[in-house]
Amino acid sequence: MEGRTRAIGDAADAMTDEELETAIAALHARERELLVAADSEAAFDLMGTKFVLLSTLEGRRR
Repeated sequence: MEGRTRAIGDAADAMTDEELETAIAALHARERELLVAADSEAAFDLMGTKFVLLSTLEGRRR
C-alpha cells in the first residue's frame, strides 16, 4: 500500500490546483455513492486517495 500511496502523491504533485480540486470533488462524489450502496471497503479506499490529494493541496496553500 505504501508504494501505491507514494504513486498517488507523485501524481498529485504533478497536478495543478484546479486539477486537484476537480479530482477531490469527483472522489468525494464517488465515495458518497459507494457509501449509499453499502460498499464501505471501496469507499474507504477512495478516502485514502482523497486524503493524499487534500494533503497535497493544503501543503501548497500554506
